[in-house]
Amino acid sequence: MQREDILATYRVAELVTVARDGSPVCWPMAPALEGGRLAFSTGYMYPTKARNARRDPRVAALFSDPTASGRDDDDPLVLVQGRAEVFDEDIQRNTERYVDQLLTKGPPALRLGLRFPLLRAVMAGYLARIWIEVVPEQDHVWPRGSAPPAGISEASRPSRFEPSGPTTVPSRVLRWLARYRRPPVLSYIAPDGRPAMTRVHAEVRPDRIRITPQLVTHDGAPACLTYHRLIGNYRANDAFLIRGHFDAAGGLVPERIVGYGGTVEDRGLGSLNLLRLIRRFGEQLPAELARQGHPAIVARPSARTNVDPRVERGAPSKRR
Repeated sequence: MQREDILATYRVAELVTVARDGSPVCWPMAPALEGGRLAFSTGYMYPTKARNARRDPRVAALFSDPTASGRDDDDPLVLVQGRAEVFDEDIQRNTERYVDQLLTKGPPALRLGLRFPLLRAVMAGYLARIWIEVVPEQDHVWPRGSAPPAGISEASRPSRFEPSGPTTVPSRVLRWLARYRRPPVLSYIAPDGRPAMTRVHAEVRPDRIRITPQLVTHDGAPACLTYHRLIGNYRANDAFLIRGHFDAAGGLVPERIVGYGGTVEDRGLGSLNLLRLIRRFGEQLPAELARQGHPAIVARPSARTNVDPRVERGAPSKRR
């Protein structure tokens, strides 16, 4: 019962997909449990996660952060491994599905704003979505702070993965780590080829990261260390990745830092960075839809969503 409660109530989960080179890539995302499936959406204008999942449907989701869920850190870690199905044909329907989700579960200010057609139109480039649904195949539950159970306690090296040259973690990034109250999420490839994850303690040095609890690691095995924090109910979702590989001694060698935003609060609702992204996505959306052969979309809730008609006055009534 606890597992189902966690899957149904957590507001954030870490989703890992497998990149073209066989390495794991893990980002925090908003999960939904629908008909026994886990559903995640990603932006139509930034579809890398969906492309990864279409190319290699082996994915995994870790439920490890109870922020805004009404639960706490006494919960165990829950890892769900499964196969992904990507829905990217009907962008209009996908967008309506996402607007419906935000109107139900989004931050209060966003739930209010999305009831107005003008604001939805401005945000269309962000609201346009691709959905990734995960059919669970195997799950693991273990106490927080412990090593993961047998079967997912070993980081292997896929045959197609080739480590690249190391990078140095800048001092400004090292200082930034103090912002994250919870330890980071380590994602890796288990011996059966499926991605796996756990929360770890990481001693980050400029050229090497010491990970505990210690996994069984293979020289050259790829890994991704994800730092993130959910503030409130998605008032801000700050995240970045350190991607790299394990060396023969079990240390994580950094190769790339992805998504690091600097030392200002730039990911929250109303932030200048988010407003710039929304504007850029909106400007690029029509051309991208046309390039891929999709019709233009209208950012709106689905017909079944109950929105005050006085607010909706003047909104397009034609449904595709």
